[in-house]
Amino acid sequence: MRGNPLLGWAYLWRGFEMMRAPGLRRYVAFPLLLNTIVMGFASVWGVRFVDEQIGALTEWLPSWLSFLYWVLMPLAVIFLVLAIAYSFSAVLTIIAGPLNGLLSEQVEKRMGGSIPDESIVSMIIRTLGRELTKVVYYLPRYLLIFVMGFIPVLQLGAPFLWFWFGAWMMALQYADYSFDNHARPFKEVREVMATDTLTVIGFGALVSLLLTIPVVNWFVMPAAVIGATLMRIERLPFQSGKNDNVDYAKTDTVMHRLSDGSTKHSDR
Repeated sequence: MRGNPLLGWAYLWRGFEMMRAPGLRRYVAFPLLLNTIVMGFASVWGVRFVDEQIGALTEWLPSWLSFLYWVLMPLAVIFLVLAIAYSFSAVLTIIAGPLNGLLSEQVEKRMGGSIPDESIVSMIIRTLGRELTKVVYYLPRYLLIFVMGFIPVLQLGAPFLWFWFGAWMMALQYADYSFDNHARPFKEVREVMATDTLTVIGFGALVSLLLTIPVVNWFVMPAAVIGATLMRIERLPFQSGKNDNVDYAKTDTVMHRLSDGSTKHSDR
């Protein structure tokens, strides 16, 4: 397999750094605000729900077992945080699809590229449709891996497949905005990303990990959009023979840009 997971990590780090660049802040602020509001309400509701359920359970138990509340509550909250991180990040990604598409577009323009002209309404319809296309792609595969977890022998490999496919899907999710802005088919996205598998998996694995960390996960989505767009430009050029406004095949590599200092991107 081709690529380097460390390069994938570097792209996400560059995404966090580039979030502060003038001209991008407003495109980062809206998804970030939406993320904060939804995750905040979800967390408050979830903690209250868990508290009520565990409280009802401990009331049903004998009084001498009331201490179980302080045992079960922290465990339930940890599970809740992990569940919210994954489930609501998927919902937020669909809702924020048009905003993420605009952010990816601005990153490409800062890197010297150009995007085909399109109305806002058309862009919103296109990006929401694309999000549904991705759901149709990954949902059956997640279900298959989930079922494998209950089959003897196969269940030994299920956690590794879950991790691998989860990392692949995270990278695909955020890199797809750049492809979609150029009206590239979803099949091509998968084919192109498969040519640099380890870099892509490294990027997606780090995104998945950071999504489990409270507060940090609020900032992951815009950073991942930026980092994945940079990765698409520098490491995942469009397939030859296709019409497009930009050829990124000859752009500088990530290591060259890192050696020059990632802050140079904001001076372009």
